[in-house]
Amino acid sequence: MTRVMKHIADGILAGMLLMLSVSCEFRPLSETGNMSYVRIYIDEHLLNITTGFYNEKFHHPAYHRPDIMRVALFEPGTGRMVGERYLRGQGDDERGHYYYGYILAEAGQYDLLAYNFGTESTVVGNEYDFHTMLAYTNTIAPMLRSRLASRDPGSSQESIRYDADHLFVARAEGLAVGFHEGIDTLRNTNGEPWFLARSVVKSYYLQVGVTGAQYLSAASVLLTGMGREVRLSDSNFTDGGEATLYFDMLNGSYSKEGADFECIYGTFGTFGRLPDAENDLTVSFELVTTYGKQFEKTIPIKEVFLREDALLRQWLIIDEVIEIPPPPLPPEEKEGGLNPAVGDWNDVGSTINI
Repeated sequence: MTRVMKHIADGILAGMLLMLSVSCEFRPLSETGNMSYVRIYIDEHLLNITTGFYNEKFHHPAYHRPDIMRVALFEPGTGRMVGERYLRGQGDDERGHYYYGYILAEAGQYDLLAYNFGTESTVVGNEYDFHTMLAYTNTIAPMLRSRLASRDPGSSQESIRYDADHLFVARAEGLAVGFHEGIDTLRNTNGEPWFLARSVVKSYYLQVGVTGAQYLSAASVLLTGMGREVRLSDSNFTDGGEATLYFDMLNGSYSKEGADFECIYGTFGTFGRLPDAENDLTVSFELVTTYGKQFEKTIPIKEVFLREDALLRQWLIIDEVIEIPPPPLPPEEKEGGLNPAVGDWNDVGSTINI
């Protein structure tokens, strides 16, 4: 037997042994065939982003529809991912906007998670495990943190993070796929041929009155008591602890009952406030004036979060008014030094000898 024929025989024998060694264990979905159609709708009813604005004339964050949805199937119990696809097809019908595509799914049971790509600040971690997949935002840059007037630059115990943008998540557990040939359709737990993705982020509107807004050049906020991260499998907080959110504010003016008012306002995204952090809910306004002065104002807002506006509309309207001080007057001229002046004319008589 030639050396080439021997290598071929060894390869055939190894392949036969490998086929005999395969048992009925759960295998990754990597074989051809057994294709299933999947459709994911997204709930675009987002308070303070697409609807429910406190002031229609004020600027609000632009809504950008996702370009891609990732759908993944997991092994029940272990949570191990066994297949994934990226849905790029899009459409609209009476139910709303949806994403569609195909995924390999052999007969069996699966847990499903789907979420959108393209978020700017929201990050997805542990994306290959159903039970531990989570969403979070990163901490702010060290240079930015060092410029905060309300925080000790030498302290690192507080987790100050950027606010979140919307992450649409669809989930289903115990998803049954029967034996099929050709293309089948994945169905939700109610037997319907589609899944609904809702955002795990809430957008809140925050406003506080100011005087002397003409002296304000920049404003930002630190909001304590927020959840740091959530699991995608149930939208509940992990044990990651508390986060302080950082976001920018804008100047605004409006009329109410015949009077004119000035304010600063902004919209921010959060995974929610921690239930046990109600006594620690504060908002610190970081303010910079046009003449270079930096100062802060911290206000407790536990009571604001419990109002009807906050619970039903996600509006946080603070009753207090922050005074922006005018620029200081120039210092008075100090005495001394050259200070020439011209007085009244006086007649002077004198004798000149020639």
